[in-house]
Amino acid sequence: MRERPQKINDTLFKAAGIPVVGVLVWHLSGFADAPSASADDRILDYICFVLISFCLWNGSALGHYLLRNQLYRIRQLYYRLPARYAVTIVISWTISWLTLRIWNHFIQTDRFGTQQLFEAQAIMTAISVFISSIYEIVYLNKERESDIVKMERSEKLKVQAQLDALKSQIDPHFIFNSLNTLSYLISTDPAKAKLFNDTLAKVYRYILLNKEKDLVQLREEVEFASNYFYLLKIRYQTGLSMVIKMDDIITEDYLIPPLSLQSLIENAIKHNHFSDKLPLAVEITIAEEGISVENRKNLKKFDIQSSKIGLSNLNERYSLIVNRGITIIQNTEIFSVRLPILKS
Repeated sequence: MRERPQKINDTLFKAAGIPVVGVLVWHLSGFADAPSASADDRILDYICFVLISFCLWNGSALGHYLLRNQLYRIRQLYYRLPARYAVTIVISWTISWLTLRIWNHFIQTDRFGTQQLFEAQAIMTAISVFISSIYEIVYLNKERESDIVKMERSEKLKVQAQLDALKSQIDPHFIFNSLNTLSYLISTDPAKAKLFNDTLAKVYRYILLNKEKDLVQLREEVEFASNYFYLLKIRYQTGLSMVIKMDDIITEDYLIPPLSLQSLIENAIKHNHFSDKLPLAVEITIAEEGISVENRKNLKKFDIQSSKIGLSNLNERYSLIVNRGITIIQNTEIFSVRLPILKS
């Protein structure tokens, strides 16, 4: 449902326009050519026509506004405009007919004939239609601005809803994996289970602090990824390794969507077979151009049960937040994902 149109602030426009229209109509109608009894009579005519212009202007504006209140739901201009102009013509013609005859009868003592009054009515109606067109342009412009604001707000809410949905997917996925790991360690190595639990608290604190954010400092994300990988090392020990290579870059000066590196580390572990004899090495290279996360491929030969949150999720998050997607490069031996980063 469309909102009802708001009245525009036309006080100055009317204050200047009403006297001008009144005097203009008096001259264009030929009344100025008729001999006047005196200068006072001419002044009186000016005053009368300003009053006629006042009635005509406000009557047309009121009719215009009331019509829009009835037709504000109609988007099609080819329906709305003819109806609006028809009402404007009827109102203008009626007001001008009534006021001109009052003026002619009581002020001019029926001095002017029907033909001259008819011509004056036509001029008044034409001017009224022109003024109504100005109002219509202003109203249409206000509608357009309102529609643009609504569209931008709707798009922003849509994007935010998508981001919230993606973020809400990450939390339960991470909890599910962590609890499985902790359950395994409790039964096999209680000491490591305690260390895992303490490190898990640090990792999850990061998630709680940043899950509502779209971007975090690169330094914080790298520290989080290191803690996260440490949790994996507790379980898999020599079966996993990670190296972080960093160019001469100040990580506090760059931003990245939170949990990006964690998603890629998790993706590598999920899809690749590894062991003490054949470890999985994850290499993270950080430069001004972006981040590269790379590992050698040794794909598992069986189906992986997962909640289907992976690279498509990460790519969508980057598309929404950074306006750039991730880049996936792979061959028979190497799998690499490149992430863009933002200068803060």
